[in-house]
Amino acid sequence: MDSLPLTTSKNDSIKGLITLSGTHINTAELQIKLTPHQETAVKATIEETAPYFLEQAQQGRNYIGLATKRVRTMSEPLTKQAAVELLDDLCKLIDRARSSFEYPSEAALFPYKVCHPKYFSPPLKQDLVIEFFIQDVFIVCNVYCLDYNTTRGNKFSSDSPVFVTYKDKNATVVDQAKTKTQSPMLTELKASLQSIRGLCQIYKQMLLQIEV
Repeated sequence: MDSLPLTTSKNDSIKGLITLSGTHINTAELQIKLTPHQETAVKATIEETAPYFLEQAQQGRNYIGLATKRVRTMSEPLTKQAAVELLDDLCKLIDRARSSFEYPSEAALFPYKVCHPKYFSPPLKQDLVIEFFIQDVFIVCNVYCLDYNTTRGNKFSSDSPVFVTYKDKNATVVDQAKTKTQSPMLTELKASLQSIRGLCQIYKQMLLQIEV
């Protein structure tokens, strides 16, 4: 289990602490200060009773599980060809597991994915979006403040406002903040996967050099 601090580097737009365990962020204590909420910081909490699910972690776990199953169900004794195929399959599954952690698909991010307010206590207001995802060995936190009154002028909007469709409604992103924190657990997992893949490649090359 990782206890990870969150903070933006140049200001206090995001401050807090999250706890990562397996495929979920189990707990979080966040303080958000974005333009429309500058005077009073918004507090958002994730509780163990309703943890935040990280789909990428589950995808990675699934591929690791398939690799484990592939090893456990192999037939013995192994022929040279069967051993090469086993090692090749393991390399492919490890690559897919590693790829799961690199970056989520566009469809899994705001504004295409709905970030449910129910994950947070108290539930977030409609103008505030908080999302978490994995980027390599980092947990990323993005926060967006929206204005659904896009037809009127907004004193918080920049000269080039960002318009999005979110929950089937038109909105303007009037402010946003992003930060990330490195996870020792993800760092160790990445190193382990790289090491196992390297060994698979070495043994595969050794087998290919053997004449039967």
